[in-house]
Amino acid sequence: MTPLLIDRFHPQSRRSQQALIDRGLLRKRDELALLDTEQLRPLALLSLLMLIVSGIFFIGLDSLAYFGQHQRWIASLSWWGIILWLVLNCVGYVLILGIHEAIHGAVFAFWGGRPHFGAKLPLALYCGARNQLFQRNAYLSVGLAPLVVITLIGIIVTLLCPGLTSYLLLAFAGNFSGAAGDVLSVQRIARQPAHILIEDTEVGYTAWEIVSEENQEPS
Repeated sequence: MTPLLIDRFHPQSRRSQQALIDRGLLRKRDELALLDTEQLRPLALLSLLMLIVSGIFFIGLDSLAYFGQHQRWIASLSWWGIILWLVLNCVGYVLILGIHEAIHGAVFAFWGGRPHFGAKLPLALYCGARNQLFQRNAYLSVGLAPLVVITLIGIIVTLLCPGLTSYLLLAFAGNFSGAAGDVLSVQRIARQPAHILIEDTEVGYTAWEIVSEENQEPS
């Protein structure tokens, strides 16, 4: 099936490029599958590093804000308080997974795309855009949006409500760590020229470029 070029804000350019795509004048330039064997180790290491860094950051920021404002913890430091803290942090982490993917979907839709959502057991959610091509910079914004938006929200909530944030530490740190695949993809895509078109593949991406008929590879 011929992919659909998505570009809400440049309709004339989109139509002319789509005509070339319909003629098959696409050439694959790069692709990344994050679940490939050679990608799993660097992905896991980056995710662990991001978890440690974000955990230290949010715990430190929360402690500074808490003691600076002389606030009380919501629950007492008892066994039940500790259990409540653990349960709410776990619930927050699960909920942030859906929010993370919803932000991906919202940015896909902002550019004119049609996102779809799914789950890969035991606990992996994803948002993709089947058979759709996005301009490089548009796709970069899709990849970075959950990391930037949720992290900024986390910082603001921590500064305003440090007691509440103690129950959301795993959610904020987990979102940061869970964006490791997004970060790897964005780093690689950012090295591509601006005219490159990106197709989301749920486990990574494929980068395409439109070529002239003279430069088209034989099928």
